[in-house]
Amino acid sequence: MKNSNRAKESVAADVQFAVSESYKTIRTNLQFLLNRSVGCKVIAVSSAQAQEGKTTNSVNLAISFSQLGKKVLLIDADLRRPTIAKKLKIENTDGLSGILAGFSTAEQAIVSINNYLSVLPSGAVPPNPSELLASLEFEQLLASLKEKFDYIVIDTAPVGIVSDALSVGSVSDGVLLIIKAKSTTYHDFERVVDSLKLANITLLGAVLNGSVVEEYLPNYRSL
Repeated sequence: MKNSNRAKESVAADVQFAVSESYKTIRTNLQFLLNRSVGCKVIAVSSAQAQEGKTTNSVNLAISFSQLGKKVLLIDADLRRPTIAKKLKIENTDGLSGILAGFSTAEQAIVSINNYLSVLPSGAVPPNPSELLASLEFEQLLASLKEKFDYIVIDTAPVGIVSDALSVGSVSDGVLLIIKAKSTTYHDFERVVDSLKLANITLLGAVLNGSVVEEYLPNYRSL
């Protein structure tokens, strides 16, 4: 039993290491793609459908950039089904929707996690998320935040469902798509890529999420 427990702990450590290295690889690739951009880099993260892992990837990507000693802001711009505040266990009283509606300021709403990572939660779910994210106020807010951070990672609603991500992507350096193994269809992916092209939004790349761990650690199933 003790040997089995040690083996499981070893596998868990291997999985954690593999995940950490994967995000470092994504981070490095994005750095190369955005190295010509001057000043703050803005990365929108979306997916074709819901439940494909875009929020988890947004959070981990922001953490990964902050580990370089860069000032990073993570924004929850999924104003329809926001989850970042819950995941990070922070208050969501003030947030992006409140700022855009004129109820609060960025200084009131932004939560500092540590010296390098800050979070702007969604705030209350508004009745008009598409209009808020397509507004001049959102563009002006983002412009002011870019003066204070090295990287801004924005979690958006699925681009295959609503137009919110297109509004966010239009004022970002590009969109990173999250694809879920055995879930995202080729048709969904193709449709999203066509939408980004039509809106003249840069596709930074795609991340495969939810691949089976046995593919990388073949002994996992036998423990």
